[in-house]
Amino acid sequence: MDKEKELVEILANNFGLTVHISELDTESDYLKKIQILLSERIQFLISTDVEKLFQILYKVDVPQGQTDLAFDLGDIKKVSMKIAELIIVRQLKKIDYSRKFYGEKK
Repeated sequence: MDKEKELVEILANNFGLTVHISELDTESDYLKKIQILLSERIQFLISTDVEKLFQILYKVDVPQGQTDLAFDLGDIKKVSMKIAELIIVRQLKKIDYSRKFYGEKK
């Protein structure tokens, strides 16, 4: 799961997220657990420092239209899960692009 490890490193840098999930067998279980942990961190940021969350979303390059739609969901748990999904999808795309463009074999 090299790509997933790279994803966790990026999320750790941007969100201070710490993930120790070696017991999960499948990639989808791993990504789901990351989404849940990231969602919890996003909920915290929404409640305490939404400006910092917006700065991170800008840095990560999640389209504002998508985040606006996520916030339209209303419920903080739904909003944070959707934003976490958007971040993970965006970061995985960036990792794939980087590997294709730069020929990295991480």
